[in-house]
Amino acid sequence: MIGTSLFIRLMGAFAIIIAVGVVIVALIANQTTASEFQQFMFRGQMVRAQDLANELAAYYRMRGNWEGVAPLLNDGSGGMMGAMMGGGGLWLADAEGTIVAASDNSRLGQRVTASERADGVPIQVDGQRVGTLLANAQMIHGVTDTAAQDFLAQVNRSILLAGMVAAAVALVLGFLLFRQITAPLNALATASAKIAAGDLTARASVRGKDEIARVGRSFNAMADQLARSETARRNMLADIAHELRNPIGVIQSHLEAMMDGVFPLNQEQVSSLHEETLLLSRLVGDVRELALADAGQLTLQRAPTDLRALIERTMTAFVLQANEQHITLNTALEEHLPTLPLDAQRIEQVLRNLLSNALRHTLPNGTIHVRLTREKNFARVEVRDTGTGISPDALPHVFERFWRGDKSRARDHASYRSGGGAGLGLAIAKQLVEAHDGAIGVESEVGKGTLFWFTLPL
Repeated sequence: MIGTSLFIRLMGAFAIIIAVGVVIVALIANQTTASEFQQFMFRGQMVRAQDLANELAAYYRMRGNWEGVAPLLNDGSGGMMGAMMGGGGLWLADAEGTIVAASDNSRLGQRVTASERADGVPIQVDGQRVGTLLANAQMIHGVTDTAAQDFLAQVNRSILLAGMVAAAVALVLGFLLFRQITAPLNALATASAKIAAGDLTARASVRGKDEIARVGRSFNAMADQLARSETARRNMLADIAHELRNPIGVIQSHLEAMMDGVFPLNQEQVSSLHEETLLLSRLVGDVRELALADAGQLTLQRAPTDLRALIERTMTAFVLQANEQHITLNTALEEHLPTLPLDAQRIEQVLRNLLSNALRHTLPNGTIHVRLTREKNFARVEVRDTGTGISPDALPHVFERFWRGDKSRARDHASYRSGGGAGLGLAIAKQLVEAHDGAIGVESEVGKGTLFWFTLPL
């Protein structure tokens, strides 16, 4: 419907433009042709008048006066001239300006005005002006107007016929052109309607490299992204439901067992239930934090922060765990870095996540190295471990939500209790770093360890 409506509007506008163009061309051609034709006819009459003036000069040379010249204006060339004038409109004035002969015997004996004498055709004999031939310009134009009207009528008919043929050809070409424009738009509208109805597999067919084709490719790219987002949303909802089911199931089963007398209602059972509620609260908090980041509502409490001191303080909290696992913690922190406008608690959360992941995947007697350097206008923090590494296939997915490289533990409730988490930690870390206008990345090689890094603007 959109394509058809646009097609009708385009064809209507094109038809109006053609009609206006034909009318304008016809008017201009009519006016120009009429003017040029009249000028042509007038110049032709003046040439004939000059020929008659030459005959009159020969007559005067032979006679020495103008006696008996009147028949010359009505017979021979003069007669032909008079016939073309409709039988009148020619006068002959002598050297003094007195009319001595006329094709219609009018104005005989009258004196011509200075302007008439100036506009007339001079008659000269041996270099002297012996007379003036006058023609009635209005009668000449009257003759030419009659001829011009017949000529212009034929010209107008030719222009009208040519305009009709040109308009028909233009409309056919316009029809084909506008069909090529509206057909992909109509296909695009159909595909968008299908997507709006829930069919995320609908795509618009794209041909060519013009603007409409670019719009079609952009639409298809948008549809692909929408389909991926919808798939990710469904997967995330399924993952959240699965993750919530574990602690809720444990709490429910323990409460039912205590109600049935299977488990005693003592401090140990209450502590176990409390731990499950803490895990549940942690998961809900992670999901909420991601939701706020996606909505652009993640608030940062920025303040001038010594990043070196922040890293040292955060690593102190992991020393005991590292000693228990027989893992060595090393640091190489650049001094004299300026303070950074950071939300210290959020950046500490990022560091804790990277360090806990490194400890979890590093074997005993391994090493975790934390490095702080300056790169141009950024501070770069690296957490490198000598752990198991990440496979090349899994590497692009480490920052995705609910993704964990250890698939055997991906849905193990004990893993979550031990700090493995639900696969949201790195996703949250990425959101927090990007909220600080920084970047985060990972490099890894199976069997040799993993390097996580992030940068923060100075």
